[in-house]
Amino acid sequence: MTQTYGEAARLPQTSRDQSAVVAGAEGRAAMDVLEKLGDDDWHRPTDCVEWDVRTLVSHLVAQCEDNISLATMLRREITGRRRHPGMGPVDAHMAAQVADHVTAPGPELAERFAQLWPRAVRARLRRPGLMRRARIDSGMPGAPRMSVGHLLDTIYDRDLWMHRVDLARATGQSLVVGEHDRLIVEQVIRDLALTWSGAPIGLELTGPAGGTWLIGSGEPASVVRADAVAYLRALAGRDPDVPLELVSGADTALAAARRARVVF
Repeated sequence: MTQTYGEAARLPQTSRDQSAVVAGAEGRAAMDVLEKLGDDDWHRPTDCVEWDVRTLVSHLVAQCEDNISLATMLRREITGRRRHPGMGPVDAHMAAQVADHVTAPGPELAERFAQLWPRAVRARLRRPGLMRRARIDSGMPGAPRMSVGHLLDTIYDRDLWMHRVDLARATGQSLVVGEHDRLIVEQVIRDLALTWSGAPIGLELTGPAGGTWLIGSGEPASVVRADAVAYLRALAGRDPDVPLELVSGADTALAAARRARVVF
């Protein structure tokens, strides 16, 4: 039987209301991971090579603070650019984030995240339409500018999701995949399709959060298969050597799928 591929570029962008539902589910999933961290876990290395578990969680806390207070976000933007002129603006901002929490103990940061994430979600929902329509640099070389609305409704939830994967891998926890995970994966694949410049492929992602999509325009010239979570890690730059299976077509499809990057 011929496989049917949904057009990933036609997937609807996450709405403001849907984002809040996804954010609630992802926040609860992240807190489940944080609650299981023991004393020996906080200094374990993560896939974010410059951050251990404690530092990664401090970034999550600071991200919430930025969402809640635009003044805090602006202060860190200015501080990051001043202190780290050799970094890109996004990396410099994150360096300023973690510097604000450099002495905070891990358990305190976990409690702080649990308190702040719901407030951060509500704050993002309240941002006015004019602000949401503004376009900003994505922070990834070669990637198109994105709307603030896309950042608020999609990227922040995606960022937390990927960091939950990072934390689970760093501490040996099993990754729990729920219904909202598939919605996050779909938005990643949508962004991939919107920037795809190669020959069209059928992308088959396996696992509970997976699905089958057409990436590019026209009949798929090749079919590529991968585990959904593993492939999203590759798109985030975590593991460029993720195992990909060429089901049919040309090897160039595998190379294109491996080179692809998406903003996280």
